[in-house]
Amino acid sequence: MAEPKVIRDLRQVVFDTGIVLAETALVAADQDIDDCTGYATVTEPTGAGNITLDAIAARLEHPRNVVITITAGGGFTAGLAVVYGEGLKGIAIKEAFTLTGGGTYTGNLPFISITKANIYAVTGTLTASDNIKIGNGAKIGMPMPEGAKLVNIIKERFHGADIAVTPANISRTYGTYIPTSTLDGAKVLELWYTVDIPLIW
Repeated sequence: MAEPKVIRDLRQVVFDTGIVLAETALVAADQDIDDCTGYATVTEPTGAGNITLDAIAARLEHPRNVVITITAGGGFTAGLAVVYGEGLKGIAIKEAFTLTGGGTYTGNLPFISITKANIYAVTGTLTASDNIKIGNGAKIGMPMPEGAKLVNIIKERFHGADIAVTPANISRTYGTYIPTSTLDGAKVLELWYTVDIPLIW
């Protein structure tokens, strides 16, 4: 079977001075796991979710992956988490995480916004020092239409200077790129990239 025909499109995106490398508690501030609703249930709770999210205005300001940080200071041994939101292509997405103890769990999907986050199937006898928080990671989602695939990052410019692209930081599977630059929230990031858009006629 022949490969589908595509149009290769060169695109540019400029992220303003608010973009930072990563923010560990932008989506959900540090909070006790045992204060969450349904954290010990075997199946995922329904309804509005059980992790308290920060205000909408404080959530992901740019398309990014999410990072969950678990502080297992007491009896937390394992659990499951699911983050829900809107993806780069304007459709609802979710990402599941298997938590095996304290540490940082890095997601892959780029979210534009987060609407709900659940933690459940938690094991262990929890104390007030077993906490969870959610922030954005370093993987920036490259805007593209539905069905398109990221091909390459052509150019990275940071604060008006050309920066060498790090090929290993390109994820064509998820359409993300970790900039070579150290994003500090005070300088503009500019990326030129190519995508393949399938022809549907």
